[in-house]
Amino acid sequence: MTILNRRCVVLYSGGLDSLLSVVIMKNLGFETIPLFVKTPFYDKDTNSLKKQLEPFDVELAVKEDFKGYISMLRNPRFGYGKNLNPCIDCKIFFYKKAKELMEETGASFVVTGEVLGQRPMSQRSYTILRTIEKQSGLSDLVLRPLSAQCLLKTIMEQEGIVDRKRLYCIQGRARKKQLELAQSLGIENFENPAGGCLLTDMQFSVKLKETMSKNDEFYNLKTIELLRIGRHFRIDGFRFVVSRNEKETKELFENFDFLPLVMCLNEPGAVGVFLKEPHMDTIIKGASIVKRYSKKAQNLIFKGSREFIIDIKPMRDEEVNKYRIGGVNA
Repeated sequence: MTILNRRCVVLYSGGLDSLLSVVIMKNLGFETIPLFVKTPFYDKDTNSLKKQLEPFDVELAVKEDFKGYISMLRNPRFGYGKNLNPCIDCKIFFYKKAKELMEETGASFVVTGEVLGQRPMSQRSYTILRTIEKQSGLSDLVLRPLSAQCLLKTIMEQEGIVDRKRLYCIQGRARKKQLELAQSLGIENFENPAGGCLLTDMQFSVKLKETMSKNDEFYNLKTIELLRIGRHFRIDGFRFVVSRNEKETKELFENFDFLPLVMCLNEPGAVGVFLKEPHMDTIIKGASIVKRYSKKAQNLIFKGSREFIIDIKPMRDEEVNKYRIGGVNA
C-alpha cells in the first residue's frame, strides 16, 4: 500500500498545460518537483525551462536515457502514429522516469498536464490513460489536475490528500479554458502550443526509419542531430548528407568536422559529409552530388584520412534522385 504525502513529481515539458499543473499543485500546498525527460527528438533548452520556473520557486529535475529511449523506439509495444511517433510507449517511458524520481525523492505520486481528448493517441480516452499508468507501474498514482473532475477519483483524491473541488474538468483540443486559467493564476510566460517532437515530422521520420533499418550503421546522438539537417543520400551503402544553405554548411563545418567531408576548394558552396569514410568510387559519387548543388564551384576537395582534390562534373538530377533517401522532395 502506498503511503501518501504532500510531495509530487510533475512531468514538465515547458508547455502551458504542464506549467499550469505545476502552479496548481504549488497553490494546493504541495512540494512540487518538475521533471523534464530529455530525448534526442524533442529539442528544448533546459536552461530556458529552468528560467521559466523561477517565478514559482521550484527547481527543475532532468532525466535522460538515450539508449533506453532508442530501444523503446525500435520496438514500441503500442505501435507508431502517423509517422515514427510511438506516443503511447513514449508516455510510458516518461512515466517510468517520473516513477524513478518519485522513489529517489520520496514523493508519493506523479502529476501531469494531460488533458482528456487533447491528443489523438496518448490522451484520446480514459482507457488509454489508465493503460499508460498500469504499464509504467503507477496505477492510480497519476493526478491530472486539468481533467481530474472528468475522470474517476485517484487514490490521492479518495484519501483526501488532494482536494478534488480545487481541480478542473477540461477536455478536448480547444485551448480557451487553459488560457483563461493561466490568466487567473497570473501566468504570463508560457510557450505557444506546438508539436515539437521530430518523430511526428514526416521527412525526419523517413530518414530515421531508413537509418534504423541499417544494422551496420550504429547511430548515436550525433547521428540523430545530423538527421535534422541537409539532403540525405545513401551511396553504395554509405549515408551522405549535403547542406541545403549557408546556415547548414556552417553547422556541418562546426559540429561535424570530425566526419569525412567533401567541400568546395576555393568558392562558397555546399558541403557533404559521410558518417564513415567510404571507398574511392563512393567519394567520387558524393563529390558529383555536391557539385550539383554548388554552381560556382570549380574543384572540390575530400578531407578524411587523406586529402585530395576532385575535378568532376555535377551529377544529373535523375541520377541524384536514385540515391536520395525519402524521394525526390526530401
